[in-house]
Amino acid sequence: MYDYISEQAKPAGNRGLWTRNYFYPFVSVFSPFSYSVLAEISRRAWFHYYSRLGADIAFVPRTLIRNEEGRPYLDLQWICEQDAAFAGIEPLALRLNGKPVTICPWEKPGLLTAFKLGRNQKKVADLLQKLPGEMQAITERIRGWHSKVRAMRWSQAEILQIMEEIERFGAESLMAYFAARHNLERAHNGLLSLLSGDSAHRLHLINSTLSDVEGLRELSLTGQLLTLARQAAKDQRVMQWLAQGSEGNLSESIPAGPFADGLSQLLAEFGHWVVGLGEMSHPTWAEEAELLLAAIQTCALAQVTSPNRAPSAGARQQLLNAVNGKSRKEAEALLESVRSLQLLQSEALHAFGYLLAGTRVWALAAGNEAAADGRLLDPQDVFLFELEEIKQMMTGEWNVTSTDEIHARVESRRADYARWQGKRGPAAYFGDAPAWMARSGLPSVAGRVTGPLRRQTHLRPLLCQDAIIGARRVDSSWAATLPLAGGFVAAAGSPLDPIIAAARAWHVPAVVGLGAVYDELVDGAQTVVDGSAGVVEQ
Repeated sequence: MYDYISEQAKPAGNRGLWTRNYFYPFVSVFSPFSYSVLAEISRRAWFHYYSRLGADIAFVPRTLIRNEEGRPYLDLQWICEQDAAFAGIEPLALRLNGKPVTICPWEKPGLLTAFKLGRNQKKVADLLQKLPGEMQAITERIRGWHSKVRAMRWSQAEILQIMEEIERFGAESLMAYFAARHNLERAHNGLLSLLSGDSAHRLHLINSTLSDVEGLRELSLTGQLLTLARQAAKDQRVMQWLAQGSEGNLSESIPAGPFADGLSQLLAEFGHWVVGLGEMSHPTWAEEAELLLAAIQTCALAQVTSPNRAPSAGARQQLLNAVNGKSRKEAEALLESVRSLQLLQSEALHAFGYLLAGTRVWALAAGNEAAADGRLLDPQDVFLFELEEIKQMMTGEWNVTSTDEIHARVESRRADYARWQGKRGPAAYFGDAPAWMARSGLPSVAGRVTGPLRRQTHLRPLLCQDAIIGARRVDSSWAATLPLAGGFVAAAGSPLDPIIAAARAWHVPAVVGLGAVYDELVDGAQTVVDGSAGVVEQ
């Protein structure tokens, strides 16, 4: 996970380091609008994070998030510099072309300095302890904003009002996510450094201790899906309705009863989710529920049951036995951090999803406004423009006199966006030099399984049953397939992603970070996934 290769970058000397790790739970490639919103809120979120700690951060650089063909990269060097200056936190341990890399200057502090910095380190720990208790209030605030946006009639004044609220309402939940992910990466990196052996073995030891993490939003989703599947299986009217496919207003067409009530509850909690977290051009589940309904129908027909949770006590002891005796207390603390931060990460992304869903509603309203006078030919084209460009349209700076320019930009951006989808992006950049993972295939969920590979660009649960599901990247929306999938393989991603944490509870073997190897896999071919070793074979 922290071992890179690059033909252009050299390990000696300091350089900027931009990583995709923190954005792996999101969609692979962002449209211009979705990327611009994420980048703006990300800068505000990191400022909020360091402000909560009491760090003296004058500003966050505009280059904190770097856009490479629709893929966001975070300036990890700047983040590590802030950590080192504020709390003396040692930067992540990385390797480039087989040699250690220094992200930023760092020296182990002396006694007096360590005492001062230790108080700031406690502030980090205190914030991470407080945030889980704050998440319900954070979620309710942003959920309330989402409800307000959905109720708008969309006069021009309302469009301008909501335009000014997007960044402010999004920063709090995204700050909680970055706080969780950043410190999750640190804790995981620390655990790896305490273990010996090859990378696959060390990752497997850690993964095995996380098999019984409870409380993830992704697991709440699968639990509700199975409940609905059991209810559907008992009601022939519901099964016929599911087989025919839903059309129009669900509340009008669905047979009344416990299933209808349960589905309403499911959509109330997860209706703002989307396949491809972060991409606001995609419809939410509240808009298009076909994926959920297909998953429920398939689970009902297959009579899927909840998995038994595999206790992690034995794996935990095995990991601790592999650590030097003097470091076992540190390893225990790091392991507890990994477990707790996985829950915070899941909750924060769930909350941030409300911001994305509400912003999608606003963007389409702006698109309809621009389409009314011909500046846009299709309201959906609004997602091909950056947030600041849409603001220019809404304030009249970009008016009907610019129609030809706007139409030309739509065509150019659409072609670029399509081209980006077909490319494989580097895992990181050292300066301007692209870097790739040194290892192809990261062990993510233990176990060995064989089945036909089913590449998925649009999730189709019926094809997922007992199959190996393949994708460029899997995100939390893929939790709907966990009761059915035989295994997961992905070109990118991390064992720290929320969907992988949920897959462990379902015993679905997974290997992510396959890189170019994923492109060579043949759709439909019998595929062996060894989630313990990080190996995929056909």
